[in-house]
Amino acid sequence: MKVLFRLLLLVLAAIAAPALAQDAGGGSAYAVGGIEVDVSAANPEAARMAAYRIAQRKAWPLLWARLTGGAPAAAPRLSDGQLDNMVSGIESQGERFSMTRYIARLGVVFDRSRASDYFGGFGDRLQSPPMLLLPVYSDGGARTLYQARTPWRAAWQRYRENVTPIDYVVASGSAGDNVVLTGWQVSRPDRPTWRAILNRFDAVDVLSAEARLTRAYPGGPIRALFIARHGPDATQLGRFELAIADDDGLDAMLDNGVRQIDEIFAIALRDGRLRSESDLTADLTPIIADAPAIGLVLESTQDDAAGAATISIDAAMPTPDAAAATALETQLRSVPGITGVTITSLSLGGTSRVLIGYAGARDALAYALDQRGLRLAAENGETVLRRRRDGDAPVPPPVVALPVPTAPSGQVPAPAPTQPPGQAPGQVPVQAPIPPTAEPPRRSRPETPPPPDKRPVDLLPNFGA
Repeated sequence: MKVLFRLLLLVLAAIAAPALAQDAGGGSAYAVGGIEVDVSAANPEAARMAAYRIAQRKAWPLLWARLTGGAPAAAPRLSDGQLDNMVSGIESQGERFSMTRYIARLGVVFDRSRASDYFGGFGDRLQSPPMLLLPVYSDGGARTLYQARTPWRAAWQRYRENVTPIDYVVASGSAGDNVVLTGWQVSRPDRPTWRAILNRFDAVDVLSAEARLTRAYPGGPIRALFIARHGPDATQLGRFELAIADDDGLDAMLDNGVRQIDEIFAIALRDGRLRSESDLTADLTPIIADAPAIGLVLESTQDDAAGAATISIDAAMPTPDAAAATALETQLRSVPGITGVTITSLSLGGTSRVLIGYAGARDALAYALDQRGLRLAAENGETVLRRRRDGDAPVPPPVVALPVPTAPSGQVPAPAPTQPPGQAPGQVPVQAPIPPTAEPPRRSRPETPPPPDKRPVDLLPNFGA
């Protein structure tokens, strides 16, 4: 009976316990995790609800201090009703309970728009511009960035405490990203290369978070050195070390390293050390504001072998995940005639933007994409690149205009033959016989003048006459 009662409690706890607030986080919420609670009550449900209240009260000062840079004690004092209005979810990060006690580590997810009313504008002033994050992982001497799914990269993906003034830009790890984002790119101060990389990811600066693991022996103790760097010169902002007894605590150590490196970046932002170089990125706002209509020829000076001008088309494309974005980019590059594919804005789980260069006309590009199962469609006032759906009419092949022959300079072209009267249209005209004509009179040859007198001429007057 006791075993059945305990199983029933476990089932009720699983139903009542909140799920991980994955959708509540991200760009529309603030999440504060790692809040320890230990509450005793008359029953497990009462203890859990009391623990939720305590977690909200502890999380609010941490949220306010994180965004404003002040002390947690200086946070505005809010009632439980005000906190209930701001909190959009409670997530469990590990819990234990008995008949009268509830012990857990909880995460509190605040609604961003409702919580921002209590910051007094401090959070807006401390928010950084978009910064590209490079999580460099070294285990056994090999430096890896986005070329593989490392535990360090997974720790940044698990990092749910997005209560941070740093606007991180994380690459998807596509084939194009792996070409430019390597483990050694962090220490290369080449400004033109960094300018091209930052423009690709729509960021203004770069931050690198490095984790170097040293193992005493396989399966034994592990020491990790964490280094936070900033800028194309890899300026060091701080470093620290952590240690664990074996591999079982690796994920927890890396999660701790993520939180501490994020704190180093936040302190550097408040101190004014996260300043981007003015010429590191190009301001494309004036160019985009005055851009011509989509589909017009932007660069008519660059022609292909057939003489067709190169066009550039900016299109939106749905990218539900990194695999879909990589597949679309690879499929685009395989279309004949496409001269360039640039992902100008990447939004996994949303809509990204791509710039397509094509050597030819727009109707020829639409036909070439349709042959590969893609479609350029006008939706909601913009050009959208999507996969061909069932029921879409096939795109007809483009019409190629043949050149019209022109007469040489100074000559009048002969008029087109007309249809003789009384003859049906399309009938081949029959040539009438030519009547014989009299032979034209022969012209007589002109008489040749007599030869000139070759006798000598007397130039003196004749006095003897």
